[in-house]
Amino acid sequence: MKQTLLSLILLLASVVVYAEGTNVKGQLVSANDKQPLPYATVSVASKAVPQKSIKKFATDDSGNFTTTLQAGDYIFTFQFVGMNNFNRSVEVKNGELQVNLGQIEMSESSTELSEISVTAQRPLVKVEIDKLTYSAKDDPESSTSNVLDLLRKVPLVTVDGEDNIQLKGSSSFKIYLNGKPSNMISNNPSQVLKSMPANSIKDVEVITDPGARYDAEGVGGIINIITDKRVDEGYSGSVGANGDTFGGYGGNAYLSLKYGKFGLTGNGSYFYHNRPEAKTSLTREEMAPSPVNELTQDGTSKNYGGGLFYNTQLSYEPDTLNLFNVSVGQFGGKFHSNSSQDVLSQGARDYSYLLNNNSINHFGSFTLTTDYQRTFKKKGELLTVSYRFERNPNDSEYESEYSQVVNYFYPKGYRMKSINNAGGKEHTGQVDYVNPLTDKHSIEVGLKYIFRDNSSRGDNTFLNPDDGGQWEEDKSRKNDLDHEQRIASGYAGYGLKAGKFGLKLGLRGENTAQKIHFMSVQTDTVVHSDFFDMVPSAAFSYQLGMTKTLRWGYNMRISRPGIWYLNPYINDSDPNNIRYGNPNLDAEQTHNLNINYGSFSQKVNFNATLSYSFTQNAITSRIFIDEYQGREGVTHNTYDNIGRNQSIGLDGYLSWTPTPVIRMNVNGSLSYTDIQSTENAGVRNSGFSGRGFGGITFTLPKDVRLSANGGIFTSNIQLQTTQSAFYFYSFSAMKSFFNKKLDVSLNTTTPFHKYRDFKLTTTGEGFVQKMNFQNPMRTFRLSLTYRFGDLKSSVRKVQRTITNEDVLQGGSSQEGTGTGS
Repeated sequence: MKQTLLSLILLLASVVVYAEGTNVKGQLVSANDKQPLPYATVSVASKAVPQKSIKKFATDDSGNFTTTLQAGDYIFTFQFVGMNNFNRSVEVKNGELQVNLGQIEMSESSTELSEISVTAQRPLVKVEIDKLTYSAKDDPESSTSNVLDLLRKVPLVTVDGEDNIQLKGSSSFKIYLNGKPSNMISNNPSQVLKSMPANSIKDVEVITDPGARYDAEGVGGIINIITDKRVDEGYSGSVGANGDTFGGYGGNAYLSLKYGKFGLTGNGSYFYHNRPEAKTSLTREEMAPSPVNELTQDGTSKNYGGGLFYNTQLSYEPDTLNLFNVSVGQFGGKFHSNSSQDVLSQGARDYSYLLNNNSINHFGSFTLTTDYQRTFKKKGELLTVSYRFERNPNDSEYESEYSQVVNYFYPKGYRMKSINNAGGKEHTGQVDYVNPLTDKHSIEVGLKYIFRDNSSRGDNTFLNPDDGGQWEEDKSRKNDLDHEQRIASGYAGYGLKAGKFGLKLGLRGENTAQKIHFMSVQTDTVVHSDFFDMVPSAAFSYQLGMTKTLRWGYNMRISRPGIWYLNPYINDSDPNNIRYGNPNLDAEQTHNLNINYGSFSQKVNFNATLSYSFTQNAITSRIFIDEYQGREGVTHNTYDNIGRNQSIGLDGYLSWTPTPVIRMNVNGSLSYTDIQSTENAGVRNSGFSGRGFGGITFTLPKDVRLSANGGIFTSNIQLQTTQSAFYFYSFSAMKSFFNKKLDVSLNTTTPFHKYRDFKLTTTGEGFVQKMNFQNPMRTFRLSLTYRFGDLKSSVRKVQRTITNEDVLQGGSSQEGTGTGS
């Protein structure tokens, strides 16, 4: 009986083995360093018919693969980008339960030809557990565009017709340069990014779930711009120039070189913008508590100015374990604004006047960054020590003159000047350490200290008609500020990669100590405040298929007010609409939840994110009517922590390349926002808002490229203000010459509409205010870019079929990303 039972079991086992086949497994590694090759393509064919694949699959993130085969002789073909294809014969015998091929080594390809031949385009977007990466180098339009134009096509990022940037529908985010915070860019994003040529950029990372290693600042997330660096001996670069029909012009240069142990990357540009005259109108109706009054202001304004930008990074690598970097960057310039207003007030206050105003705004930033990176024998283990210094001037001045005055009361005369010297300095020191404990588990820890010193000094004068026309100081308008901030932080994070599952957990602690010194005619006060924040973060990912990933994330973000929010200096160049900051602002805290689905393949890239955010003490624009220097009915524009915000949004991105000739992309979002004042339950606003941008590019013979782009933006929900929807569109044509070394591009924006109308409606206690803007939009722009240098790395033969590594959510290059925040 026992022998019969044993025979039956053996018979069943042999049937199962025959039915299920033999398990064949192995690991693909590099022959040079024995490191695994993730997401390589494995093809299996019968030895009798080697040209026909019967199975095709990809290795996992550790280079491992497994498949089931029936008995027979097979040919395994292995493919990986930058490696020579490798074939191996495999025999599977009857009755074998498993065949272990062990480590299979692939050698690097070094074949060079005189020209490039590409049979497929790399996808522009990769997705990782906590971020999306847009490959700027693979964007065919990057040769003649700037970084701001590039951002219009990056998932989750939108740029409107006025060059305002939003990340997931939020204007509160941080911009990093090579993994480090950059106030130079964050303070003047549109101007700086328009000054940077897109061909100097390698990648744009959208960090949707910033982990513990990143500063907690930036409610919407982080945009990390990674500059391109040369990895082999030699040099390459470009020079460019542009001009437009508005009268603006500019030039730029980019250089990247590597010689022995030294590397240098730098880019710089000069720009001049000249915006034609724009028309504005304002109508304000006051109902209560004062008697009814109507104020109208009709005016014009013209803006012009320019500046200089440069950023240079020098690296020294004495050996394979040590790397030193020094980076210097500066951005600065000034803009002039000439405006006139015809003012009429009727009702409770009858007066009129004509106001001419000339103002100058100085802007800029200087940044010095140094860091030392120590790598270890274990791949991925890294220690970084860094220091950064930033100086951020933010000066302004204006001169106003009143004429044709009727019944308008101004005790200090009708001509005045104001100069505001404001800005800050920032010192940052940090230490970061990353250790991949195993191929599945990793940890990261770090410490950071920031010291910020902001100040504001105002010089207000008026022309005294009673004293022989002498300029005298107006002490009543004094509002000076000294603001010191010290932030000490530490963090710890844990990462897990197990098959198709990924996990990142982190906790960051930040202690903030502030000293604020107010100086005015009425008071001279010093205020101290301290607060501590624990900032958790979590991100999960699951690989649904070879090209599909599902991600979940939670993080808490902090928005600390900068000098432009805190500055109490009163800008009363428009005496009926004064503006000033609030030095009593606290940092706001926002909780973010999101779920993301991404599918990225050779022809179709798709990404969708559903997110929810909640803020209890949001920094909100506050508009109210009050008296100012004895004049009633003055609109005050300032900020306060009075917002309780909730928002749910859906962001989507689609890129489709049906043929090598055509590439299309759509990028947009739809959100519902509910904002309520924490001081007045009756002040509330809610509604839907949407943003969208799309484009199509045709790559034609003889190195000709045609593009059409457009965008539409609906009302942006704010506590007291709603805005009208608006749209914009543009067309461009580019032609390459001299073996693609010279690119000439012609671009036009809204060629069929000379102006764009934009409306704002603000409601407050007892008043409704409407503002109309008519801004010139139609323009034509000519750009030229010439590339030069030793381009050996770009003439290697790349004629191949794109493999899974190109289209899957593999890890992006660490080059230039830095290790901390």
